[in-house]
Amino acid sequence: MKRRKDWFWKCCLPLSIMILVMMAPAWSDASRLVSEKNWSKGFVEVAKKVQPSVVSIRSERTVTGSPGQGFGEDFFKGTPFEDFFKQHGGPPAKRKQMGEGSGVIVDGKGYILTNYHVVTGADKITIRLFDGNELKGTVQGTDPKTDLAVVHVEAKELPVATLGDSDKLQVGEWAIAIGSPFGLEETVTVGVISAKGRTGLGTGTYEDFIQTDASINPGNSGGPLVNIDGEVIGINAMIIQPGQGIGFAIPINLAKTIMMELINQGKVVRPWVGIGLQDLNPELMKSFKVEEKEGTLISQVFEGSPAEKAGLKVGDIVVEIDGKKTKNSQEVVREVLKKKVGQKIELDLIREGKRIKVEVTTTEMPPEAGERKAPSVKKEWFGLQVTTVTPDIAKELGLPKAEGVVIGNVEAGSAGQDAGLRRGDVISEVNRQKIKDENDYRNAMEKTRSGKAVLLLVTRGGTTFFVTLTEEK
Repeated sequence: MKRRKDWFWKCCLPLSIMILVMMAPAWSDASRLVSEKNWSKGFVEVAKKVQPSVVSIRSERTVTGSPGQGFGEDFFKGTPFEDFFKQHGGPPAKRKQMGEGSGVIVDGKGYILTNYHVVTGADKITIRLFDGNELKGTVQGTDPKTDLAVVHVEAKELPVATLGDSDKLQVGEWAIAIGSPFGLEETVTVGVISAKGRTGLGTGTYEDFIQTDASINPGNSGGPLVNIDGEVIGINAMIIQPGQGIGFAIPINLAKTIMMELINQGKVVRPWVGIGLQDLNPELMKSFKVEEKEGTLISQVFEGSPAEKAGLKVGDIVVEIDGKKTKNSQEVVREVLKKKVGQKIELDLIREGKRIKVEVTTTEMPPEAGERKAPSVKKEWFGLQVTTVTPDIAKELGLPKAEGVVIGNVEAGSAGQDAGLRRGDVISEVNRQKIKDENDYRNAMEKTRSGKAVLLLVTRGGTTFFVTLTEEK
């Protein structure tokens, strides 16, 4: 018996271990294949779940151009008509322009969510469903500020997409884009969430994009970006050319709010307080004695606005709204937009170094308000963005008085930059007229005739000098 045990420990056990070691790679490969197969099956199930609710949108517009436009460059060159059109011009030529995009069905009664730029200006909209049927689409409502639109078709019991929660997204999660790039319907591409909260892309007034490397191409616009559970987390909106793997989608939580207002009332009603905002840079932080890069500078208070009535001032820094910290202008805008028209909101401000609270009651945003540009984004004169010199700024810059305006930013390539003006420069005169604050500065600039030279008296580091600039025509 003892010999048998010895034989087992000396021969069988080592052999068994050797066999296990040799088989381990095969088991590992098998495990990996099973895992990959499960992932592949997951993507297949997502496609099956979402594709029936995705539509292809074909739009037709009438555009007007110069005679011969649309027939190719110099169409009439070398023909008997060449001299005639050169001399007489002829009537404007009208032609049809076709466009393609995507959309996602969000209501069984025939409501489809898409991009504003997919349907804007369309004379005719054709919706092609997953089953191949084509229906006439009519625009229910649009919102250019977020690049969203709702189209309606006369149909019932349509397959509806499940809308997810974009606030719960995490960078690195799977992202699946579905749509009709270049007219190739039912295209599915896979990637990940690359980033959240992207702004400054110049697509609209309100930007808060999801960035993804899931392939998005022309024609994908308006289609859904979905997660691994088949829930819509965004509406594909744009790409950056010539970049690869850089696409953007509008978060579905933002789209839900816009979508419901467009469906119910055909337009979007937004709350408004009437302030222009500017993000703090290191120079402004130093000037306003802000230690952390948190808060947003009020660069304009609109006349007759709730902000003016509540006593808000240019130079105030917004740090909280209803107890929630706001680090930049986008966060301030988002928090205000969450409120209802007529709702009171409490702003925590820093004014000349002191913390104060101000209560503001929102009103409905005037139609033109969203199009106005605050000084933070205005490039009105020579690319200079300015704000009133406060006592704190005057002290910081070593000025004898709190008068004039300080340059907060100079636009790249502008006349101001070419003249050597910099952040922190103080303008005390415009055309030999003394400037006490931003209102004086703007009034003086408004009087400037197009093409005429403007003489500025500038102070920098204790030195005063004149700068002559010519207003752009």
